[in-house]
Amino acid sequence: MSVKIEWKIFTAETQSDGTWKSNSPSLEELLNAIASPLRIKEYTSDIEYSMAQLAVKGLPYFRITEVASGHAGIPGNETEQIQA
Repeated sequence: MSVKIEWKIFTAETQSDGTWKSNSPSLEELLNAIASPLRIKEYTSDIEYSMAQLAVKGLPYFRITEVASGHAGIPGNETEQIQA
C-alpha cells in the first residue's frame, strides 16, 4: 500500500520501508521525524495509512489524496482518489 498526501505544490508518499518520499527534501525529513512507524502508538494492520493519518494530524494543511492498495494484476487492487 502507499498513501499520498499533498498541500499546494508539496506532495509526499509513504514507502513500504516505513519512510516518506517527497518532492521537497525538507518535507521528507519532517515527515520522517513526525510520522514514522515509531511514532504510531497503537496496533495497526496498515502502517502506511496510519503514517499518513499521523502526518495530516501534525500538518493540518495537508490532506490524504490517494490510497493505493494491493499490487498490479492482483484482483482487488484498488487506487482511491480522495477529493477534499
